[in-house]
Amino acid sequence: MIMQRALAVVAVTTAAASLAACESTQETSKRLSKNAKKLLNAEGLKVTKQNGQIKVSSTESLSDANGTAVVVNLKNSGATQLNVPIAIAVLGRKKKKLIDNSLAGLDASLISAAAVEKGTSFWVNNQLQTSSKPQSVNAKIGASTERPKGPLPKILLSKLSFKTDVSGIYYSGIITNKSKIVQKRLVVSCVSRVGGRLKAAGRAIVERLMPAPTPKPTPIRVYFIGNPTGGAMSCQAPPTTITGEAS
Repeated sequence: MIMQRALAVVAVTTAAASLAACESTQETSKRLSKNAKKLLNAEGLKVTKQNGQIKVSSTESLSDANGTAVVVNLKNSGATQLNVPIAIAVLGRKKKKLIDNSLAGLDASLISAAAVEKGTSFWVNNQLQTSSKPQSVNAKIGASTERPKGPLPKILLSKLSFKTDVSGIYYSGIITNKSKIVQKRLVVSCVSRVGGRLKAAGRAIVERLMPAPTPKPTPIRVYFIGNPTGGAMSCQAPPTTITGEAS
């Protein structure tokens, strides 16, 4: 049986953190599905106008018993853009489409990047299921008209290390909000590479990250498609909330 352990959801209250620590990610997914209507995109993704500034530098994919992960590597030649649509199609033999992210009902983080700053970055979707082995990935970056009016809130990751539980290997650490703005459904994405080759990719979602000064450390737990150990790790957590409540 496939264990859907690839996405961890991190809570910030003591009770919820205790729950997340003892339940499997499969159980977490079932629990969160009760609130799915509040979190999911109801219309489905369709890129009709491609982004003139943010380009796809490359795409990568890998699969294991838990599913398939896709990594889209981005290059932004201009200013920061917000809520950037990213459409992917996973292709098999003879370029037959196996799966895409165009269906209605997907979480916003699986069809867009919350913030893409100037320079290079990456975007991960590790919630894909296909019975055939992926051969390649097509990706399109949609146009976005949203721009921040000032500097982005700073999110820091620290004390990162590998640990293991009943669901497998995960990357553990602390996430800190250095801004005065509460972050909601903030995505932490991590990839592991060896010699430039993708070895593993994973994500975690922090439902609510309180502003500075944070009274207690907020832990993160990132599970992977693939085995991340032995590779060079890269992680990012772009802010999802640019303006809004401060406490």
